[in-house]
Amino acid sequence: MVLLVAVSFVCVALRANRPEMAVAVSVAAGVAALLLSLDDIRTAAGLVGDLAARAELAPEGLSLLLRAAGLSLLAEFGAAICRDSGEVALAVRIEVAARLALVALAAPLLLDVVQRVLSLL
Repeated sequence: MVLLVAVSFVCVALRANRPEMAVAVSVAAGVAALLLSLDDIRTAAGLVGDLAARAELAPEGLSLLLRAAGLSLLAEFGAAICRDSGEVALAVRIEVAARLALVALAAPLLLDVVQRVLSLL
């Protein structure tokens, strides 16, 4: 965490003179932060798996949940990089594309819920 704070100060200092280098340092720090947090991500995924097993959630539901979380994080990371480099319009497009992908990802689950509700009627 201290490293990320130090890198943020470096980015602020670089932004004044070399904005392209500030973006590169920011992206590298973001990738490093993701790599450093892989153990935490694995722990969280294991916890979600344990909770899903206790709730008797189908493996497809768990897979959907983990893919949606990964897609959300990836889109947020990509949009933040675009905003840092001044590409706000591209950041908005990434966010919209991620929302559409999440809807498409959840569509089979939604259809299953609708079928179950209709079967009860």
